[in-house]
Amino acid sequence: MQRIWILSELYFPEQTSTGYILTKIAEGLSEEYEVKVITGPATNFLNCEHHQNYEIKDGVEIFRCQSTLFNKDIFWGRLVNLVTQSISILGKSWKLCQHGDVILVVTNPPLLPFVALILKWLKNCQFILLIHDVYPEVLVAAGLCSSSSLLAKIGRRVSVLLYTQASKIITLGRDMTKIVKDKLSNNSSIENLSSKIYLIPNWAEHETVRPDDRDNNPLLQELGCSDRFVVLYAGNMGKTHGIKDLAEVATILQVDGNIHFVVVGFGAKKKWLEEYVKSQNLQNMSIIPLSARPRSEQSVSLNAGDVALISYVPGMAGVSVPSRMYNQMAAGKPIIAVADDWSELAEVVREENIGWVIKPGDIEGLVRTIQFAATNRELCVEMGIRAAEVARTKYSFAQTNQAYKKLFKEIFSISS
Repeated sequence: MQRIWILSELYFPEQTSTGYILTKIAEGLSEEYEVKVITGPATNFLNCEHHQNYEIKDGVEIFRCQSTLFNKDIFWGRLVNLVTQSISILGKSWKLCQHGDVILVVTNPPLLPFVALILKWLKNCQFILLIHDVYPEVLVAAGLCSSSSLLAKIGRRVSVLLYTQASKIITLGRDMTKIVKDKLSNNSSIENLSSKIYLIPNWAEHETVRPDDRDNNPLLQELGCSDRFVVLYAGNMGKTHGIKDLAEVATILQVDGNIHFVVVGFGAKKKWLEEYVKSQNLQNMSIIPLSARPRSEQSVSLNAGDVALISYVPGMAGVSVPSRMYNQMAAGKPIIAVADDWSELAEVVREENIGWVIKPGDIEGLVRTIQFAATNRELCVEMGIRAAEVARTKYSFAQTNQAYKKLFKEIFSISS
């Protein structure tokens, strides 16, 4: 039987985006292929859980590797985790992967694709690169290095090496596809870029997320803001997200008692936001830990907002595509996208007419947009209905699953 290995830092029982997404992809592929996963220690919301180092779940064999588990929001802790886990996964992969196997590897953490590259060179395994973040561009956008730094220059060279050596590349959006094509455009060894790159977007979880009546929303009742216009920020608050824009806008809109901000999530900037809210005594923002809302109950959180806010720092177009937007659409919420103009997020919002696009850093524009939405609730409802329909017809797991199966069918047919 044709065999697929998936290398991922995070996997079941992890419920944050990468772990959840890779778990669903593996289980979908297992309907037609023998699928095995090599991953790190079992975590849930990045907190350690007890699971066997080997188990079978929904037809997928899972091999867990041990590594350090320092705080991921601290740079050096994250770096040590990255190195130890990549070495551990390499050791396990070296023992288990065989000639002719096909590897699916995700770009997070950035050392993991080099494990697949080593296996290709030394064991003649093909690998497919699933891009969640584009390096080194994501490091530049996050302010971890400058575009002219030695790290960025090395990063650009090694990313081209990975893209060239991969049998196929999976991108999540049109902006990401453009960046990858630009990186490979000068490589004469690649005859047909279009056949090498597959655009397969993530999906909405229609089984658990759907539009619901906000008047009976438990979270709004718990917060005591059922009568207010709620701007919801749900998801990661990492270094590439525009959390300072969110905080500044909430500060300005304190004078409007009709508008309330609800933040559900985690990440490197969460502590900063909590301290800011406390220092400014912001009464119009509630911050809720993501771990307090299991993924199975996320429909409650996503239906607590009248409008969903997704905010990025500048320079993130093509570098990352937010998976959160699909579930927010499925919940029937219009989106305020604080994002670069040519990003996939901005393109979807505009072409489907399901919200507004604001440039990162345009505080006045964001304030005006939120105020406009708050005074035009019927328009928000209309946009939300369209968003839910778009999510249902264009972004289902069945469509994504079929695209992955088609890709692997092509890979195996070429190699046989």
